[in-house]
Amino acid sequence: QAARMDMVDVSNNNGYMSTAEYVSMRNEFGVKAVTVKISEGGTYRDPYAASNIANVQAAGMYINGYHFAHYATKAQAIAEADFAGRTAKAAGLPVGAVLATDVEAEEQNCQFKATNDRNNAAFMKEIQKFGYRADIYTSGSWANNKMTIKGKTGWIAGYPFSPAGKKWYTNNNAWQWSGSAHFRISYGGFDVSQLYTDYYTAGQKSTVKPTNKDAVKRS
Repeated sequence: QAARMDMVDVSNNNGYMSTAEYVSMRNEFGVKAVTVKISEGGTYRDPYAASNIANVQAAGMYINGYHFAHYATKAQAIAEADFAGRTAKAAGLPVGAVLATDVEAEEQNCQFKATNDRNNAAFMKEIQKFGYRADIYTSGSWANNKMTIKGKTGWIAGYPFSPAGKKWYTNNNAWQWSGSAHFRISYGGFDVSQLYTDYYTAGQKSTVKPTNKDAVKRS
C-alpha cells in the first residue's frame, strides 16, 4: 500500500508512450493526470512532447507540462518562459494546463534564495501570458531553503524508503514520492506523485487574459 499514483510525469527518458499505455495507467493504477516535459533551458525541445500530449488526451486524462530550468538571472527566466510557452503551444499543450518550472539544476544551487525567488516569480508571471497556469517543482531539501514555496503551491519531490501510508508535503499541490514506479505494460521506471489539490486536474480553460497577443495566436 504505497502512496497514490494520481499523477505520472514523463519525458524523453521514457521514450515513446502509446495511448494504450496511458489507458492502462488510468484504468489499472488510478492515474488521473500526466505532466510531460516540454523543454529545457533556452534551446532544448522534448521530441516526445507532442505525441505524449496527444496520447494522454486520447486516453482521457488531464495533461500538464513542465520546463527544466537553467536560468540564473531574471532575464534568463523570462527568456526560458517565452521559449517554454512557444514550445508548449507548438506541441499542443492546451490553454489552462499547468506549465511548471522544474528548479533543481546547478545554476540555481549557486544562487541566493532571494535570487531564485525573483527568477521563479519572473518565469511564472511570463508563462501566464501563454494561457498556462504556473507552479514550481523542486526537491524537498530545496523547498523553503533554496527557494520559497508558498501556501498551496509547489510540486515537491521526496522519496521515503517506504511510502506506505505516508503523506508528505500536504501543504503543497503535489508530492512526487517515487522516481522508479512500474506499470504493467510500460517499460522502465516512472516518476509518480500524489495530489493534494485539484490544481493539476482542473482549470484547463484559461482565465488569463494574455498581454502578448502574438504569443498566443491559435494555429
